[in-house]
Amino acid sequence: MQAELHLARRYLFGLRRRTHVATVTLISLGGLATGVFALIVTLSLLEGFQSSIRRDLVARAAHARISPISGRVLENPGELASVLHEALPEVEIVEIVRGNCLVSSSTDAVPASVIGRSDINSAGVDPVLAARLGIGAGSKIDVISSRQRLTPMGPLPIRIRLMVSKIAAAEPGAEAGILRLPLKEAQRILWGKAEVEALQLRDPKDPWGLGSRLRGVLQARNDLEISDLRQLNTSLLLALSMEKILIFIAVGLILVVAALNLLCNVAMVAAEKRRDLAVLAGLGLESIRLRRLFLLLGIGIGSMAAFFGAGAGVLVSWALDRSGALPLPRGIFVVSSVPFTVNPSMVLTVIAAALLLSAAASWAASRPLARREAAEGLRYE
Repeated sequence: MQAELHLARRYLFGLRRRTHVATVTLISLGGLATGVFALIVTLSLLEGFQSSIRRDLVARAAHARISPISGRVLENPGELASVLHEALPEVEIVEIVRGNCLVSSSTDAVPASVIGRSDINSAGVDPVLAARLGIGAGSKIDVISSRQRLTPMGPLPIRIRLMVSKIAAAEPGAEAGILRLPLKEAQRILWGKAEVEALQLRDPKDPWGLGSRLRGVLQARNDLEISDLRQLNTSLLLALSMEKILIFIAVGLILVVAALNLLCNVAMVAAEKRRDLAVLAGLGLESIRLRRLFLLLGIGIGSMAAFFGAGAGVLVSWALDRSGALPLPRGIFVVSSVPFTVNPSMVLTVIAAALLLSAAASWAASRPLARREAAEGLRYE
């Protein structure tokens, strides 16, 4: 192995004596470095946006939900909440009811999702519903339920009038209008009695592990369904993962093209060194070791390109993130400038992919060496 390393190092640093080979080598090195640089910057940009989405999800959404496996009504929610408070005192617990109602204002009436929560004291609507009804904070609305009550004029739908106290932020991933009500008001219009459909829980210290801890506390309760943060947002998180994979494949095609260029480069070096290789084969160097020589040569070029491109990509991503050099319109995104987040595992994955492609290209270029006779390289010299 020492002989192959010595020859690969001599060939690599001696290429500057042959201008055409050195030029192709620099192009191969530059292509691989550019591919690694582009991939790291692109994935850092994507990770920055996805990290802001996940932070917003943790800040505003429920971290876990407990609901009945069968039916809509949760049995003994107060007793269940007491057990959870005793086992997990740091966890916030909110009683929830949900349903659909018709919400009307002085200008329009639209269907909306109604959410009753035990942690709010006044009515609030999201921006989508506010825009559809043309209302703002302080406006009066009527909430009309599908439930009916008997009156002297016959059955009429239950209807309550409320004042909107605020325009609250929309839930992550929500598209329909949402009306948030105090729990008792929502129970009155949706159920007509004090029923609870689910418990929502939040733990800012460990949001992603809350579900597993709840399963440990309630492992004897087979009548309850426990959904963690990943299960509650499966569609969103799956979309983020698929986006990252597809972007990696699309931008990674630059590395494939650069690896093909490296294959041509290694094949050219092998053609330039055919006399040396014939002499080495005549001295007894096996064909597998000759292939290993050019494999090390290609990996050497790929290593320099990968680490140079990775260093440049990490540096540029860090500088753009710290300086906020790419501002975003206010009020549209959750961040004020384009975020870049460098993930060490991502950088290592990109470097490993570049080295793997370099090794594959070099191994493919060195295959003809195994079938070449020793005298063939000296025939025309």
